[in-house]
Amino acid sequence: MNEVEFGSKKIKRSDLISFSRELSTLIEAGVGIDAALSLLLEQRGGTPFEKVIFRLRDDLNAGKTIAQSMSEQPEVFPRVFVRTVSSADRGAPLTRTLSQAADFLDSARSAIAQAKRAMIYPMMVVLVGIGVVTMLLTVSLPQMIGLFETMGATLPLPTKVLIALSELIRGYPIHIFGSLIVFVVGGMKLAKTKRGTRFLHVMMLKLPMMGQIIIGGDIARSSGALASLSEVGLPLPEAMEVAQETASNLIIREALSGAREGLVAGNGLARPLEKTGLFPPTFIQTIKVAEDTGTLDENLRRMSDFYQKDSSERVKGMVGLIEPLATVTVALGVGFVAMAVVMPMYSILGSLGD
Repeated sequence: MNEVEFGSKKIKRSDLISFSRELSTLIEAGVGIDAALSLLLEQRGGTPFEKVIFRLRDDLNAGKTIAQSMSEQPEVFPRVFVRTVSSADRGAPLTRTLSQAADFLDSARSAIAQAKRAMIYPMMVVLVGIGVVTMLLTVSLPQMIGLFETMGATLPLPTKVLIALSELIRGYPIHIFGSLIVFVVGGMKLAKTKRGTRFLHVMMLKLPMMGQIIIGGDIARSSGALASLSEVGLPLPEAMEVAQETASNLIIREALSGAREGLVAGNGLARPLEKTGLFPPTFIQTIKVAEDTGTLDENLRRMSDFYQKDSSERVKGMVGLIEPLATVTVALGVGFVAMAVVMPMYSILGSLGD
């Protein structure tokens, strides 16, 4: 989620990242937290974040910690963010915890934004193609049908198919449009149910290319969150409990939850992860070596960076494949319609020649 409702306005994830980094910078510069919040309040007067800072400052003056106050505003501060900041209660520097929490949110936001940007062009190509074909079927083809009938043209099979499709679209536009709406809305509601979500997430993991992108992205987010939480002093089982929630795919989230149970049972982290059969061998082997050498935090951070870059490259590769595929598909569709319209013309010209 990149933005949340706050009253009648929206708080963007970028606002939270900016606030966290500015607060960290002010505190590191020697400004007291109350004074720092007051300065940020002046800067953000009239913005959706104004009420958030007001509440943080009031709660601090009432004796609460900043993490406790953030936890009472879950619509603004994600759980992984709050747990990272709460490490300041255990002695970790607040400036460090705020920076790490902001860095994690920023990396997750960047990955989602990149995927959205990458799909804009293929979606535009498909929408334009659908629009062109629809216009040909509903505007151009009906005018040609009268000409074909007047001239007694012999209609080939592609033309007959298009005429039937054109008559269906023009004869039942409300029914077709209504069916599409029902299908889309019904699919969205089904996807929100537990069974629907599970089925959708299982299918997504089985899709070529897409499955590896999802796994890599979830590894990057969960590893980054686990490293951040562990670095600021949160015990590994607690860190794992929060980090598993950063996974976007339900199946991967369940696998991480099972790995956490194995961790609590004393089986380490690598072995339970390996038993799930979801994670790449390279990732498992790195975790094994990290556990043996006591460098888990460092290697988790390294794996997070690696899989974030790897997922980014895979997204680019997938889009590089989808773009020409979408273009060719649209061209074939438009070409088929054009061919079906032109073919009867040869019959007409032949009859005129005779």
